[in-house]
Amino acid sequence: MPLLTAGQIEAFWRTGFLAVERLTCQDDLGRIRRRLSTLFARFHELPGRHAFDLGDEGRHTGVQQIPEINWTIRLVPALKRTPTFRAARALAAELLGGPTEHTGFDHAILKPPHNGRATPWHQDGAYAGPDSLATTVHFWIPLHDVSLEMGCMQFIPGSHLGPILPHHRRAHRQSAHVMEVDGVDATRAVACPLRAGGATVHLPHTLHLTGPNMTDEPRLAWILEFGLVRPRAGWRAWLEALYS
Repeated sequence: MPLLTAGQIEAFWRTGFLAVERLTCQDDLGRIRRRLSTLFARFHELPGRHAFDLGDEGRHTGVQQIPEINWTIRLVPALKRTPTFRAARALAAELLGGPTEHTGFDHAILKPPHNGRATPWHQDGAYAGPDSLATTVHFWIPLHDVSLEMGCMQFIPGSHLGPILPHHRRAHRQSAHVMEVDGVDATRAVACPLRAGGATVHLPHTLHLTGPNMTDEPRLAWILEFGLVRPRAGWRAWLEALYS
């Protein structure tokens, strides 16, 4: 049974994003939230390649402004076996029109209460280049209700139709990890508050932002990326190319 209507798929490709009211169930969100919360509780013990701050300084030992954990599935493989992961992969297949696979990258972002920092306007393609992300879709899955005040996703409709714009590190600080783009017309932004179980999905060129968490509760989100299954040449094709 299809998860999306033809109208939703058309809107996704027209605007570059989609808000999905029902992707998963509360029980599974609770299990994921507990696993990710355990990771964040030992944030400073994680290998450096996994743990960053999306605030002013990418790596430091002080209070984290926006802690991010990359490759959560490598740290907790059970996350890949959750109904939420399977539902996102199935929905990605409907959007992309074919079998999909996890790109290998996923991350989780925690915004503490009253953290005072937005995740600035950016395009995901700025991190890895437009070609490598051309056929991927990116899910942002809050693990609870999320409002504009808590820092829900905001998108610029139609921005996916343009190029990857020039980006720089936050506030032009070389020690920052997060990238940002200047000159975005924020009056065009569409905010996507969600109830628990919902998600947003967007394309690599789509400009997006999440605002600061202005509430008394932490805001936790899990981000997954999927792309079309690509044929792998394997050793036989490699040898044929080598000796042809």
